[in-house]
Amino acid sequence: MVMSTTNAELTNRPALASQDGHSTVTTEEVASVVAGIAQIGVACDALKKAGRRASIAGNRITVDDQVYAQFVGAGAGMYGRTAATWMIQHVAGTPPAWIVGAEPLVSLAR
Repeated sequence: MVMSTTNAELTNRPALASQDGHSTVTTEEVASVVAGIAQIGVACDALKKAGRRASIAGNRITVDDQVYAQFVGAGAGMYGRTAATWMIQHVAGTPPAWIVGAEPLVSLAR
């Protein structure tokens, strides 16, 4: 099943520009934008719309030359299905690192 993210959903993503005008992007900020997006191109566009410079190389998005967001696709393994995730870390490898889901949350309420 192919999930799509609409432009309206991208517009509602948080902006990454800091309140004090400082341009350093954090792993938490990147995680908040890419969480729930299961396509690397859509995630890259969302980061650009949030005001950041983002580029794709393989399964990784580099954000402002400071943060990597690596896409790990879903699959079926020995223990069942694994969900797609994003692993977000600083280029220098310093903490904190974030792991967030790439698939939208589904409401169980009826």
